Amino acid sequence: MLLQEEEEEEEEEEGEEEEEVAVSRCNISYLEEWLKENELQSCGAIDTLRPLAQAAWLLQVNKSTNEDAKEIAEKCTELNPVQIVKILNSYTPIDDFEKRVTSSFVRQVQSFLQEYEGATQLMLDTDYRFQVTFPFCPSSTALESLQVPSSLHLEFLTRI
Repeated sequence: MLLQEEEEEEEEEEGEEEEEVAVSRCNISYLEEWLKENELQSCGAIDTLRPLAQAAWLLQVNKSTNEDAKEIAEKCTELNPVQIVKILNSYTPIDDFEKRVTSSFVRQVQSFLQEYEGATQLMLDTDYRFQVTFPFCPSSTALESLQVPSSLHLEFLTRI
């Protein structure tokens, strides 16, 4: 009885992990669309989202055949070989139909990735700041005529 409950809990957790990856991919798409709609493509944020989108794709793609290994090497251009291998080695299957990624499959992927001279950095630089330029649009309204609503609770502001 206890073993059955543990198996059900594991299945729920695995289903939640799969759902989280799908939600992550969806959220990345929403962020990319928002950046495009607000004409912020040039700030570099989309370029930073690409490796994240590819990592999410890598978690969901088939990982068993030689063709799968070749596809991973071809499509994961924004991830360096160290990152790809780390994701593959850390991958946990989501259900009983999938098996862990075999070491021979990881070696296949590595052999396809040998042509890349990519960096060996495993994580993104979290200290990087994206430069965003907002256009200045002067207003014909005089600042003296503006009233700050009390609902904003900005009592610390004083009029000069």
